[in-house]
Amino acid sequence: MPQSIQFRLFVWIIGTLLFILSATSWYSYSANRTMINEGYQLMQLQLSKRLSLSLSNGFWQLDMEYIEDILDAELLNEAVVAIKANDQESISISRQIGPDNKPAQLSKNAIPPHEDILKVDIVHNNTHLGVVEVFLTTKPLRNRIEKSLWGGLAVQIIGIMFIGALLFFILKRYIFTPINNLEQALSIAKNLRVKEKYELPHQTFLEWTVLVNGINEIIQKISLELSSRQQAEQNALIEKEYAEQAYQQLIETQDTLVQVEKMAALGRLVAGMAHEINTPIGITLTSASHLEGSTRSLHNAMSNNQLKKSTLDNYIETALESTQLILNNSRRAADLIQSFKQVAVDQTNQTKREFALHEYLHEVIHSLRPKLKLGTVNVHIECDKSIVMNSYPGALSQVITNLVLNATIHAFEDKALGDIAILVDRNFSDKIIIKVEDNGKGIPENLIQKIFDPFFTTKHNQEGTGLGLHIVFNIVTQTLGGTINTVSKVNEGTCFTINIPTDAPELDNDVAERD
Repeated sequence: MPQSIQFRLFVWIIGTLLFILSATSWYSYSANRTMINEGYQLMQLQLSKRLSLSLSNGFWQLDMEYIEDILDAELLNEAVVAIKANDQESISISRQIGPDNKPAQLSKNAIPPHEDILKVDIVHNNTHLGVVEVFLTTKPLRNRIEKSLWGGLAVQIIGIMFIGALLFFILKRYIFTPINNLEQALSIAKNLRVKEKYELPHQTFLEWTVLVNGINEIIQKISLELSSRQQAEQNALIEKEYAEQAYQQLIETQDTLVQVEKMAALGRLVAGMAHEINTPIGITLTSASHLEGSTRSLHNAMSNNQLKKSTLDNYIETALESTQLILNNSRRAADLIQSFKQVAVDQTNQTKREFALHEYLHEVIHSLRPKLKLGTVNVHIECDKSIVMNSYPGALSQVITNLVLNATIHAFEDKALGDIAILVDRNFSDKIIIKVEDNGKGIPENLIQKIFDPFFTTKHNQEGTGLGLHIVFNIVTQTLGGTINTVSKVNEGTCFTINIPTDAPELDNDVAERD
């Protein structure tokens, strides 16, 4: 969690002041102690000199009263506890400070409480007369050192507290208060709405004024940027809605065109089948009509008793020929109708069923014969008769139909004759590969990647809609559950390779309805 600058500055200021206080106190204590110790040593030296000078005559003259007065005078020194003066014969004077802080007699052998002893030899004319022992105490010196220390410490504490308070006031007045004001203002600015305007309050000091003006400019730029972004987002949402609507319309239009293309392909199948079936039906009708005329002639001859053996022989010959023609052409028409029926039903009803692939491919190509005759295109099928599919025959029929018709329209437009091969091989046990090859003019390399795109065609002003191969791609990948790819060389031909499972996946409702 971030720490407050104010708290850190407070800690640093207090720490710095405490360090200064400790340093100055120690320095003051050391200086006073040194000074007092030097004064104590000077006092001892002066005391020694005074006693040596003042007591030499007293000891020489054996003046006891004079010596006692000198000793009592020195007892006025606060560091002196007691004084003893002794010579080798008759002088023995001991004086101390009494309870009333006045000089008093001290027993000869008594030793008063003391901390230091100063011995002074009394000499007169180079003759040693006696010794003076001064019993000293350092308690008054210690008291003065402590008093000086505590007095100096109190002054320093007061001074440091004053300095600290002054620094804190200055920092709060000129730094922390403006920072808090800026923080509150920025909190307000942070919650502004896009179109609202806000400026940080004016500051008194130059540095803060420059900072506030800069922040106000930034807030203004951010507000303008947010406003423009919001407008751009609204425009983008509107454009997105328009695009989605257009895309949906495009999908619907594409689905409609796909259905139209499917129905057109079915219509072309119907038209071709009608044209194909017209010949056997016409021959059947002509033969039946001819047989009817021969039968009426035979009936008239029998009614008029004019029947001859030659007439009967001619009728029998005509009847055999006519019935043979009627039977053959009826069978041909029935085969065509059956082939058309199965292919048409499969293309209009996406029902999954089992079927023999070899037989079904021949039925599909048989239904395309009218279209193939117009272009004189030969279709060759190679397929193992044992391959049985459990798939969607209508979808497969539409794929083969579109690929073959696409080749007749595009691949052989500059050729009088053309060949299409439909080659089927097993790919493992559960898949097959169907190759639809032609020896037409091929597809240019720059167009090969576009052939499965919707509405792509090279015959815009002719019969091409650009949906044939797009439908093929969707059926192979979605309905049949496989893949399709294309290899082509210009002037050599094109090969479509379809890889699909023998057992197609089940279709969901969306795919089934779309197909």
